[in-house]
Amino acid sequence: MAIQQHRHCIICEKAIPTDEKFCSDRCESIYEERRKKARRTQLLFYGSFAVIIGWFLLMAFTQGG
Repeated sequence: MAIQQHRHCIICEKAIPTDEKFCSDRCESIYEERRKKARRTQLLFYGSFAVIIGWFLLMAFTQGG
């Protein structure tokens, strides 16, 4: 008994054909929402980091005189 070539849905882990990424539209929409949330979080992190570095630079140049 041989196992057919397959892969697993990246959301729910159900077996799917090798040429597909998701088992359903629902899993695809869950993936997209998670991806958008991760992107927003990443942008917020980098934006906060840039503001903090900018503030330190501003303080360094205004105090240096």
